[in-house]
This record gives sequence, C-alpha cells and structure tokens, in this order.
Amino acid sequence: MTTNPIMVFIMRYILLLSVLLISACSSIAPNQIDSKLASWQGSNISTLIQVWGLPTNEREINGVKYAEWNSKEIKSRPALNIGLGGFGGRIFGSIGTTIFGGQKETNCLVQVAYNETGSVVSSNWKGDTDTCFAAIPEKSEQ
Repeated sequence: MTTNPIMVFIMRYILLLSVLLISACSSIAPNQIDSKLASWQGSNISTLIQVWGLPTNEREINGVKYAEWNSKEIKSRPALNIGLGGFGGRIFGSIGTTIFGGQKETNCLVQVAYNETGSVVSSNWKGDTDTCFAAIPEKSEQ
C-alpha cells in the first residue's frame, strides 16, 4: 500500500490546526480569581456596589448580610472546518465537516459577606474561571 503525499500533507495540516486551536483556549487559574477577590476584603459594600454594579441578590442569615453577583456569558467556541475535494474525469466529489465550534454558556456566582458596618468580611466564587475573572473588577489602588 502506497501513501498518498497529498493526504499525508492534509492530515499533518489538520493535526497542526487542531493543536493550535486547543492551545489558543487558555484558561485562568483559580488562585488568580481568589487573589483578585481577596483584594476587596475589608472594602465597604457601598464601594463594591458602586464599582461592580447592583447585586443580583441580597440576603441576611444569622445577622450576616450577603450580596451576590451572578454573571452569564455565551461564548462562540472556535470551529475547525475540514474539507476534501476531488476532480477526475467527469466526476466531482467533496466531503466536508465542522468539528468543535458552537456556543457555550458559562456562569459565575460571586458571594460577598459583610458586617453591620458594611465592611466585607468574606467572599467566595463558583463557576467558570474565565467568566469569574472577567466578572470581578480589578481593585484600584487609592
């Protein structure tokens, strides 16, 4: 069995594109989000609301007040299209497909606890790391 050099080239090209697409999808490390969120510790809740916007939910449990921000993003994932075509004599044929791609919904819930003076005493987050990193504003050093 002989190997068609064109098919070998196409397969190598597809492999290279796949590796590039996968490496292009970088993700934020959870400790980066923890650090960003921890920088708001001790801030006043009114400052958070001014910078972050109105919380999506607020509650009080056992004298501790909580504010929650819930973010949702819809991202388009990179797509890879593969197509093969041929022309020989009077016959033309082609095959094509798309792999990966589509849309992905991501969520992030950030919860901040604050005391009676409005000082942030604890915080946590849950969800997609990229969405959470984008949802939590950088604290400006004043």
